Amino acid sequence: MGKPSGGAFVGLDIGSQTIKAVEARGAGNGLQVSALGIENTPPGAVQGGVVTDPKALGAAIKALLGKNGIRASRSVSAATGAASVVVRVIEVPRMTPAELAETMKWEVERHIPFAANDVEMAYQPIDDPAAAADPNNPNMEVLLAVAQRDMVQAHIETLQAAGLNPVAVDVEPLAAGRALLNLNRAAGLDTRNVVVVNIGASNTDVAIFKDGTLRFPRSFPIAGDNFTRAIAEHLGLSMDVAEEEKRENATILLDLISGGAASDTGAGDFAVGGAAGGGRTPFDFSDVPMNTPFASTPSTPSMPAASPFDPSEASEIGAAPARGAFDLSEEPMIGMPAVSPAPPAAPVDDNPFAINNEPTVPAFGATVTPPPMVGANPPATVPVDDALSRRRREIFDALLPVLGEFAGEIRRSVDYFRSRYPTDSLDQIILCGGSARLSNLDQFLQSDLGVPTVVADPFAGMKVTSRQMSPERLAATAPAFAVAIGLATRDALLGSDKK
Repeated sequence: MGKPSGGAFVGLDIGSQTIKAVEARGAGNGLQVSALGIENTPPGAVQGGVVTDPKALGAAIKALLGKNGIRASRSVSAATGAASVVVRVIEVPRMTPAELAETMKWEVERHIPFAANDVEMAYQPIDDPAAAADPNNPNMEVLLAVAQRDMVQAHIETLQAAGLNPVAVDVEPLAAGRALLNLNRAAGLDTRNVVVVNIGASNTDVAIFKDGTLRFPRSFPIAGDNFTRAIAEHLGLSMDVAEEEKRENATILLDLISGGAASDTGAGDFAVGGAAGGGRTPFDFSDVPMNTPFASTPSTPSMPAASPFDPSEASEIGAAPARGAFDLSEEPMIGMPAVSPAPPAAPVDDNPFAINNEPTVPAFGATVTPPPMVGANPPATVPVDDALSRRRREIFDALLPVLGEFAGEIRRSVDYFRSRYPTDSLDQIILCGGSARLSNLDQFLQSDLGVPTVVADPFAGMKVTSRQMSPERLAATAPAFAVAIGLATRDALLGSDKK
């Protein structure tokens, strides 16, 4: 990696539950994280991945930056929302850049669920030397990104309310790929076939990178909230308390799983105790009038990409070709009503993922008093290990059906890749997002899908400075920062690849 471009940038990952902020800057021939922080999103300020209260959200972001010593003003953030953002790889006949520019004006209408007359749209031909060299292949693939202009404008207003200078609005799947594949090039993943699974609150993004280039982005509505809801319903708890139970006591009990594969429907048929169960994105909107075609310069597989939405001129689309992607990591669950959280109680302790300041569930004590039993004299206490084991078994039983559906959805993406590229193997699955920390989830998916699976460490190989987080807390929360790091390093990676 060459020398990064100068200056510091703030990467903001704004979710429906939490806001993650990372300040990154060049350091010699590398990059360093000079400050970072995470706080709760104001209730109702983000709904369905879309900003609904720019003023309240802007104030919360400003407070987060001040609390954690983040002083940079240039920001890169991510646009989300299944109902207002679409990212897709499409196939069109092979054509010249001018022909493609004209075609995409009409092609976009076939791929979005909203009106095409008021959108920000960008596209980037995918550089595939093998396909280009095949005389029997008359088609080419194009990475398409579209967002409703009102959504982008609300996003920009939020950043301005926080006192930030928005440089670009990116998308999460590409930002996550940038952090996990491009930053740590010593691992060699920027030229491999990798599945990045970003588990948000209400949506999970699956982004498959072939030779380091995004080839298959997909989002499905099974994510952290589904796990929490399963615990709440099984144990009769509020969503807030169930969330804490998930964080403190949820673990996948691998030794109890006797069935290894979910059904073709994705519902899962696990049997447990008899229970069924680039730098820049290709979308840079700076200084190019709407409908101006992108340049056709081929992209290198290892080169990151520019953001789809550059707010320097909100009504325009940019032309710098580079890889980018939309991240739909925390969108609302399709077809299911939102669950209103219980009223906040006492403030939480040092939990960075606390929601609405709910109280931390008391840890199991040295003894637990069981309920009275009719006609018997029960022992006065139960050993803590037994009580904790029973609690974890109850939570696991609650999670198992959702785990089967979750694994089934990822399997669909993996099977698609294998059918599309039968001679290519998948090298690794990387889990990121808050719920990636679910104990043994990586081993569970590796066993089920047959692909080596790890939990992301986006800080690997980077110098990290934080006045607010201990090394232990930083390690525990690291998977949740993947998108924010990818956003913060967008410009630095672009600068390094140009040098």
